[in-house]
Amino acid sequence: MFIPYAFEPYFHMPIRKIVKRVVDAEWVARMIEVLDRRSDNRMTELGMLSQAFEFVKINQVIGDYLEFGLWRGKTFGYAHRMKRRYRRNDMKLWGFDSFQGLPDTGEHPDNIWHKGQFACTREEFQVILESRGFKPSEYELVEGFYNESLNAATHRRFAGRKAAVIYIDCDLYESTIQVLDFVQSYLVDGSIICFDDFYNYKGDPEQGEQKALAEFRQKQTRVRVIPYMDYAPLGKSFICRMNG
Repeated sequence: MFIPYAFEPYFHMPIRKIVKRVVDAEWVARMIEVLDRRSDNRMTELGMLSQAFEFVKINQVIGDYLEFGLWRGKTFGYAHRMKRRYRRNDMKLWGFDSFQGLPDTGEHPDNIWHKGQFACTREEFQVILESRGFKPSEYELVEGFYNESLNAATHRRFAGRKAAVIYIDCDLYESTIQVLDFVQSYLVDGSIICFDDFYNYKGDPEQGEQKALAEFRQKQTRVRVIPYMDYAPLGKSFICRMNG
């Protein structure tokens, strides 16, 4: 019986490994994108990260994955899947979270958040990662509210590294501007920044992540951002370019 060459690597492999190889294969991701009609106008978080990782692969953007706001690790898990699918063995996944939920959200028009929302302990989060096949060497966690954790010690931990894909799920203006100030020096040409709640607050540009990005663009001259893709119900992504 004639066996196509493409299937030869799957001979003598356990079924579980075969299934994993197929799920992680790039051609499977392509087929899913074609079959998923929603991707035409409402890309999911997984679809966004798939596009971002393929973008940085095609354009040879070197750097790590940084996610701010982890909750129970849904998008962090997606990034892990993409890291393996696109064979980014050089990439470390960095997760930043208070593990206590949101800080005080203050009084804002159209606010839907509250203090302590999205709490998940670090211990519980690490159990989740282990259940999803994360190896300890693949990721780093930075614990604390951003006004305390994005400090000189964290900069030293990240020294010499760059950011290829950044996922910001901070919900709040105050948290987001702190994140943007922190990542600025690690951005390179082609870095992708994804804002999970960009169109929150009923799309008001004077609140939340939109406000933080506008302020960030005004107060610094090193980085300019190019609109890339809208995704899910509230998300928007950008490509970074360095000036000069």
